Amino acid sequence: MSETAVAAPSDAGLKASLTIAYGLFLLGVFNGITAVAGVILVYVRRDDARGTIWEGHCRSLIRTFWIGVAVVTVFLLAVMQGAFGLLFSLAQTDGNPPPQVVSAFLFLVPALYLGAVLFVVWYLYRVVRGLLRALESRPA
Repeated sequence: MSETAVAAPSDAGLKASLTIAYGLFLLGVFNGITAVAGVILVYVRRDDARGTIWEGHCRSLIRTFWIGVAVVTVFLLAVMQGAFGLLFSLAQTDGNPPPQVVSAFLFLVPALYLGAVLFVVWYLYRVVRGLLRALESRPA
């Protein structure tokens, strides 16, 4: 199936809105807040995009946002559990935690770092690929 669909001239506003949303998502890598603004913009323009090539872009951005929220939530819960577990153990043992607690925490740090790197690579791939396709007026 050929992907030679081009946008209608009336879709220029949608293209501009989604390009801005992609830019906000890219900035969201550094602060997270702009991704929230980007997804709000996408939700506002989603009804206008129905039946156009931009509908897939809206769906992709919304999915990327909510998967990102889920991943960041799991990441933060794991960090909090590890940190509070270690702090609790330090408090209960007068600064001499059992080796199992220390080794579990030392395993958690690189595992979470690798997970964060993989997530950022996935996130950037989806956003940059979508932005490039949007700039070319191609479906997501």
